[in-house]
Amino acid sequence: MENQKARALVTGASRGLGKAIARALLDGGYTVIGTSRNPQAISPENIVEGVEYLPLDLSIPESIEKLAQMAGEVDVLINNAGISQIGPVEEAPLDRVRYHLEVNIIGLIHLTKLIVRGMRERKRGCIINVTSFAGRITVPFASIYAAGKHAVEGFSKGLRHEVMRYGIKVIVVAPLHINTAIRMEKMYEDDSPYITEVKRVKAARDAGIAAAPSPEWMAGKIVKILKMKRPLPAYPMGRKAFFIAYLMRVMPETWVQSAVRKIFNVDG
Repeated sequence: MENQKARALVTGASRGLGKAIARALLDGGYTVIGTSRNPQAISPENIVEGVEYLPLDLSIPESIEKLAQMAGEVDVLINNAGISQIGPVEEAPLDRVRYHLEVNIIGLIHLTKLIVRGMRERKRGCIINVTSFAGRITVPFASIYAAGKHAVEGFSKGLRHEVMRYGIKVIVVAPLHINTAIRMEKMYEDDSPYITEVKRVKAARDAGIAAAPSPEWMAGKIVKILKMKRPLPAYPMGRKAFFIAYLMRVMPETWVQSAVRKIFNVDG
């Protein structure tokens, strides 16, 4: 695929990683469409000149369908938009659980369904799904977020088998930590019986994010992946990410879970 002729759609492009990906693609010669729930509300410092911004709310099917019609022919789909949470499952409001899954997996599937048809008909295309190491190692008190990311990993593997013979690549990029402010919804009460552990986990997550590579670093990696003739199915990203992914494959699950509990200090 010649990137000068490729049309890319990046969801969640109004800030953070999505903004960095949109800029990197634009600098690489792509025509770029970026989505935001409300493009008119994007602050001037977050607007990338040259990107066409279109509205998208992944929790609303009609919004997804309208975007697909407005976007037209798409050669590269980067499913980046998502939301996170922190709090025990016991205290998670069920309506918010549904909303998170609508945004992080159901809406993603809906948009991909609409875009992949054109790719199949043209016999070319690339879909990159931005997941997280939380889709492989569930972080305590991020179980709802992890459920969505686990689902995206499984969805990506199945879709890859279905569309490979039509010249469509499906790739997962899974950051360990990226120094960006993903929305993290509070799903706990201040008098929660879990409050001590929740605070420990949040502090560990915040420290990991603060020390992580920048969104621009990851965006550059994604553009390099798009240029590859035979990319891998999945790319762990971040400091020591490939090594940690290797350990996850070879070590017993009990060892992995014990390591996670130690890292996030949930046992005190």
